[in-house]
Amino acid sequence: MSGINQAERKLRKDLLKDFYRHLNETDDEQAEDTLEAYALINDAVAARATDIHLDPFDDQYRIRLRIDGVIRDAVDLAPGQGLRLGNQFKALARLDPIPAVSSAEGSFVYLLDDEELDLRVTAVPCIGGDKLAIRLLKQTDGMTDIKRLGISDEGLGWIRRWMDATGGMFLVAGPTGSGKTTTLYSLLHELKMNDSHVITLEDPVEYAIPGINQIQVNERYGLNFENGTLAMLRLDPDYVLIGEVRDRPSAKAAVSVATSGRALMGTLHSRDAVGTIAALRNLGLDNFEIATNLTLVAAQRLVARLCPECRTQRAPDSIETQWLEKCGREVPEKTWAPVGCPSCAGLGFKGRIGIFEIWQPNQADYEMILRHENEHAMRQALQNRDVPLMLDDGLDKAAQGLTTLRELLRSGTMLPAEND
Repeated sequence: MSGINQAERKLRKDLLKDFYRHLNETDDEQAEDTLEAYALINDAVAARATDIHLDPFDDQYRIRLRIDGVIRDAVDLAPGQGLRLGNQFKALARLDPIPAVSSAEGSFVYLLDDEELDLRVTAVPCIGGDKLAIRLLKQTDGMTDIKRLGISDEGLGWIRRWMDATGGMFLVAGPTGSGKTTTLYSLLHELKMNDSHVITLEDPVEYAIPGINQIQVNERYGLNFENGTLAMLRLDPDYVLIGEVRDRPSAKAAVSVATSGRALMGTLHSRDAVGTIAALRNLGLDNFEIATNLTLVAAQRLVARLCPECRTQRAPDSIETQWLEKCGREVPEKTWAPVGCPSCAGLGFKGRIGIFEIWQPNQADYEMILRHENEHAMRQALQNRDVPLMLDDGLDKAAQGLTTLRELLRSGTMLPAEND
């Protein structure tokens, strides 16, 4: 579905050259070392991977990398090699090496080329053994320059006007892995340059930002979203970030900040911008609380960016044509597609770019919220007044050759029109 041809689904050992060399050189006396784990991390970073997966099967383990949002099969390991590698990551993350009976999570920091990587390790028992997922977190260029995220000039203007106003609630919406945290952290980097007092309440703190006061939620010692928010308000902040609005306490905390006259930023799981209204209602907020405090929403997805060195043009295929027609959009004569070259390691893509939908509710929108209008009616109202939707931004980037129609499909950016 992502435009990857069948040949690219084969094992890609070339993505893990350093690891594969260490794997073949390791003997039984080195079994307790972590050289293989470090070599795998080095290769994964060089391949632009955001996640490493170690998947257990009956007769082997498989290493898979998530690159530009797509899972790539890399190397198959013998059972003993896979178990040894898994134990190395468990040791680094300070997890029990005994096979897991429930999920376990740990983390560690790795210094690579004078840059700190924060690695989050999750181990879960499967039939074939422990499955490990390792998330690689590092500060990208997008976290220090909001212009690099892919937001339109008009959208950036709305966000910056909200930042200047210093009040109300700004939510970044999207599914897991859509880049919401990156967007908020890029705003924090911009805010730290201003004459403002910024405090965050996160669970967990994803990245440390010098000049920003970041608070880690700690339920064990009674520091939760509810009392943490009260403590933050006593610290006289201008801006408050709540990492994720995911339950009733965090939703109430967000409203508490916004009604106090401070500017509140947070992330929320939602299909699109209008979908945040239903999400907030489901979290226990009433229509008055939402309409009074919600001032701006940025909905987003991440899609793979086409390699500019080898991209090519072709006619849209039947699936792309069908989806465009269902979305009520014109089918272009030509669209861009991946090829693969040395510059992109033969993947056809190189990096990712955001697809955005920026919604600033107006008086008519607030009245619809107070009347408890549903998502369908509110989304139709935006379409009727030609508010740019996420699909519009995605199609514009596809037309520029920045991504593909298949990537828009894969990410959920392309959705059938409301009247279909």
